[in-house]
Amino acid sequence: MKKISFFYIFLIFGFVLLLGLILRSGERLKLEKERWHSVENVSSKTEATRTAVERPGFLDFDSVGKIFSEHLKQPVSRLLLQLIVIMLAARGFGKLATILGQPAVIGEILAGILLGPSLLGFLFPQGFQLLFPKESLSTLQILSQLGLLMFMFVIGMELDLKVLKNQAESAVVISHSSIMFPFLLGAGLAYFLYIPLAPKGVDFIAFCLFMGIGMSITAFPVLARIILEKGWTKTALGGLAITAAAADDVTAWCILAIVVTIVNAGSFSSGILTILMSLAYMLVMWKGILPLMRRAGKLYTTKESMTKTISASFFLFIFVSSWITEIIGIHALFGAFLAGVVMPDKKELRSNLVDKIEDFSLTVLLPLFFAFTGLRTKFGLLSSSGLWPVFFLILFVAVLGKLGGSAVAARISGKNWKDSLSVGVLMNTRGLMELIVLNIGYDLGILSEEIFSMMVLMALTTTVMTGPGLKLLDLLFSRETKSETETNDGVLISFAQHSRGLELLRIAYGLFPEKKKEREVTAVHLSPESNISETHAEKYETSSFTPLKELADVLGIRLKTIYKTSTNITKDIVRILEDGDFKLLLIGAARSFFSDDILGGKIRTILSETECNAGILFSTRLENVKNIHVLFGGEKDMGLLRIAKRISDNYGSKLSLVDMNGSLELLPAKSKQSLKKEKIKILPAHKGSADWKRYDLILCDLDLWENNPEFRVNELPQGGGLLLIRSVDGFLPES
Repeated sequence: MKKISFFYIFLIFGFVLLLGLILRSGERLKLEKERWHSVENVSSKTEATRTAVERPGFLDFDSVGKIFSEHLKQPVSRLLLQLIVIMLAARGFGKLATILGQPAVIGEILAGILLGPSLLGFLFPQGFQLLFPKESLSTLQILSQLGLLMFMFVIGMELDLKVLKNQAESAVVISHSSIMFPFLLGAGLAYFLYIPLAPKGVDFIAFCLFMGIGMSITAFPVLARIILEKGWTKTALGGLAITAAAADDVTAWCILAIVVTIVNAGSFSSGILTILMSLAYMLVMWKGILPLMRRAGKLYTTKESMTKTISASFFLFIFVSSWITEIIGIHALFGAFLAGVVMPDKKELRSNLVDKIEDFSLTVLLPLFFAFTGLRTKFGLLSSSGLWPVFFLILFVAVLGKLGGSAVAARISGKNWKDSLSVGVLMNTRGLMELIVLNIGYDLGILSEEIFSMMVLMALTTTVMTGPGLKLLDLLFSRETKSETETNDGVLISFAQHSRGLELLRIAYGLFPEKKKEREVTAVHLSPESNISETHAEKYETSSFTPLKELADVLGIRLKTIYKTSTNITKDIVRILEDGDFKLLLIGAARSFFSDDILGGKIRTILSETECNAGILFSTRLENVKNIHVLFGGEKDMGLLRIAKRISDNYGSKLSLVDMNGSLELLPAKSKQSLKKEKIKILPAHKGSADWKRYDLILCDLDLWENNPEFRVNELPQGGGLLLIRSVDGFLPES
């Protein structure tokens, strides 16, 4: 060790000494350089003198501001600033939307609109021109299109072809009704809007077809995430809505491809040629590429097998497919969508691809599309041109056609009125998919600024209506039987990571009577991100509950599971507790990023809004419960002692009691006799707290822990756990 220290000191000394010699010797080179370049040096000195005179002083803020302004106008600098502003706005408004009970995409779309001329350009025109000058929009559009390609590829992958092949007759009827009804109504509306609002030179057929398809689109991704968020994925209603929406998307995109082909072709013969090339390409993808992709699905199922070369090949396939459909004349987005459809149906491979795409493309590039759409949306035109009545007419036609057509078809198919109207409300969701269609129409010059703005507002409004519409139906049909998640009883454990779920399940087992045969526990896991794909949701659900189910089988516990995505985990846990008849909630401690409070804001909110018995576990990988330590602070804690005794009996643990404040001497004689009868080891406070490592699990009453900071245990040894107990009306499950 001394040799290393001596060498290190010598190394530093030698470095400083040699560097100093080099710098000192370098000073002589300056004179030689001046003699060598005497002529050039004279002119350089003259220029340097002139520059020195013109150079601004250190505190010349005007010159510094000009330099800063010039740097800001550089393309890369401006693009980075646009990315920063757009991402912050998208994340912020997306979070706000989830707090208000709306899909995050609503907030992201709204953020894009507010960054456009409708708000930012109206309130702060100079800042708007500085941030989004016209010369920068082409770069923004290209990047947003790249994000859309990745998004459409993911949408194609999320379509389950097996479901579409085996879909029920009612799903087909609902899907096609939800297209034909609004399409006809949109085409009829186009008849009256063509003369006053269609762009000059646009053919009526093109305008009519785009208005029809604009009314017919359903946002399959948003609909799927709403169903996932509500926990309807395994219900008949959820399955019907997802199947109908998937069939709707496939049909609508095929119709849109035909419409784009007709518009781009310009003549009948060109249109026929484009359609034939499109059909030929789809045939090649279906008969040639799909079998190859199935073989790939058998080989590349793990992250280890997904090398950079393989990943690059899949991305290259997306771009090639998009390029082919672009040069055919049916838009690059269809190629990306078709590339996703023919991907192998192996969940592992799809999940790996989605992971690679979502990390950047869907979180960075896709918000650029919302911003670019917002830059095109001008709500001020509706006021200045007196078009608000026309907008409300468009909204009425859109809701009547989509919601009404879907609901009537579902009712005719044999569904009750609640399910029929629920399907209608879900199918009326348009979201991002509608914006894609509208931007295609705008780029082709078919939709005017006024029509485009009104249709964007219609898409936003119909998507916002979905959540409140479903809640309204719940109120109107409140006499319907409760769902499966509303009839649970017993013990509820809520966890984020499955390792914490295993700990809570062991605690729950210890609370049941030793000889009880029917031990029932409900485990709930809520994903905090609502914008996950269905493939990811299934992956998270499986990885979260599989270890718990294995442990439940070993312990003889009948385990029920609840999984859903959540925009507000705290409210959803409270709702599950209120709807069910749970005797007890077991939940893991939740420290926040900004605080060491082990209860955190979420758990404190749950405790304040509910009256249930609760156990909050703070642990460091609790596995064994061989020694139990009870912090005793008064006669109230005799109940805490009974809880500890139940756990001790189940696990054969040693039980110790620590008299934290000398309250044992104040106990009634009957309670003292009970302690002696149980032969519980009693320790004074200083001895009990001196060696925490002897105890695997510490039990403490929540009020005692809150009101006496000196009793708190904020750090635990490896393998130790602290269980804070709030007992309202009898904590233990009945015998």
